[in-house]
Amino acid sequence: MKRREFIGLGIASALLMPVRAIATVWNTAAFNAMDIETAENGLSIADESPSDAIDITAPSRAENGAIVQVAVHSRIPNTEAIAILVEKNPTALLANTMFRHGAESSLVTRIKMAETSDIKVIVKAGNRYFTASKKVIVLENGCGGTSSTNEQFKSSIKIRAKQLKNKNLKNKNLVQVKAIITHPMHTGRGKDEAGQLIPAHFIQHITITHLNQPAVTMQLGTGISKNPYLTFHLAEAKLGDAIVLAWQDNLGNSGEAETRVIA
Repeated sequence: MKRREFIGLGIASALLMPVRAIATVWNTAAFNAMDIETAENGLSIADESPSDAIDITAPSRAENGAIVQVAVHSRIPNTEAIAILVEKNPTALLANTMFRHGAESSLVTRIKMAETSDIKVIVKAGNRYFTASKKVIVLENGCGGTSSTNEQFKSSIKIRAKQLKNKNLKNKNLVQVKAIITHPMHTGRGKDEAGQLIPAHFIQHITITHLNQPAVTMQLGTGISKNPYLTFHLAEAKLGDAIVLAWQDNLGNSGEAETRVIA
């Protein structure tokens, strides 16, 4: 597969920017990288260390590569960001998520996988990078697909924030935020019923805000599944607090929804 050189802003630089600035700059060069080696060059990673403190939960076998649920949790102190990459996808970088203001360094989402491959996770903590991977056997390609040109774009958000009740939790105020965003997430490689390519149409930015402070900021590529599903955890949210999810896609569409923390 032909490599592409990165141009302009790399993810490593973006991670050092203020969160509100990140939300306005989608890392085109990084998300267009065609292989992991090129993507890591774009991340400006001179050295990365394997770590058993990164937990990746994903199926060993995926019946449909269009919907592969992945959960990532970093137990590395001071984790700032988690990037998810897939070795054999058309573009390697799927998502880059930054955590602030009491957000736990974990996420759940659903991704597309073109074929049997490793899911690779890179964690940034301070000036160091750590990595772990998990192999998933894919039985059906999930990066192309077909759709109808008659489909009218209409998006919506379902979001819930619930305080977790478990006597074993160290933090009694831990809140779980779950969301589903209705969106086609077209890769630009799928075809319509006439065999014509469907233009790329996908969410690029998601921000979870708690009490007007961005807690989670996420940049997405075309490798996130249709109707993105997300789970995050907030360590400092309390009953009744406002949680807001906002998104923006590559065509300028956007959406926002608010919920309150419930018991």
